[in-house]
Amino acid sequence: MIYDGVELPRLLTRAKASEVLGIDRPTLDAWIDAGRLEVVRVNGTVRVLAASVADRMGEETPSRSNQEM
Repeated sequence: MIYDGVELPRLLTRAKASEVLGIDRPTLDAWIDAGRLEVVRVNGTVRVLAASVADRMGEETPSRSNQEM
């Protein structure tokens, strides 16, 4: 996923994910709790999958081709 002309890593901090999505941190946390974003825990720290963020933004991802049928 590219953001501001830079390829993002596969795992994002919650701060970076909220910045990319243009939402505040409480909204991001609510989306995580509701299962709208996929996360993993790395040494007890929550990281958001960049593919999940891209999917929420409507970008093409392996789980969604975005091709019209």
